[in-house]
Amino acid sequence: MSELQVKTATLLPLLTPQRQGGVALSYTGFISQQNIVSMGEVVRAWLDENEASAALRRKLFSVFVEMGQNIVRYSSDERFLHKGEEALRYGSLCFHADCTRYYLETANLVGPEESSLLRANLEVLRAMTQDEIRQAWKRGLRSEAPPTSKGANIGLLTMARDTSEPLEYRLHPLAASHLSAFHLKATFCHD
Repeated sequence: MSELQVKTATLLPLLTPQRQGGVALSYTGFISQQNIVSMGEVVRAWLDENEASAALRRKLFSVFVEMGQNIVRYSSDERFLHKGEEALRYGSLCFHADCTRYYLETANLVGPEESSLLRANLEVLRAMTQDEIRQAWKRGLRSEAPPTSKGANIGLLTMARDTSEPLEYRLHPLAASHLSAFHLKATFCHD
């Protein structure tokens, strides 16, 4: 099995839905900002048909966009394509539901530095209350982004603020590489 096949095989099982038939969107491949917009239209249309709460639709869509942008901005996979000034990064996105919850999941490869930062930031977020997350999010809006951030540095806070349960994650080091497979899962209870 080639290294490319090993990496792909590592990513794909991370996105197995908990219930068959509840998958609204599942994509593995190169992701660009334009892909996020197009897939976002699918997610939005599905939510418009299946979720009555406008507040929950907004939260789900917001987190979907954040998760997609994290792949585009931070994926360390050496598989990437250039389209003019834009780099298309490799990763997986999945949106699925069961009778009580919605799930958004992503998977992509990250380097050692990103892996350490993600682990530290996510562990802090998982220990915070929703009120503490909201306060940190407000502070984050007013502060400057650190040099390691390619955005406003409030993406994880936004996701943690909008989900019903703490963000779940897994970092799985690849044996033949310095990279790790990063899996992020956001859960939302039906209103």
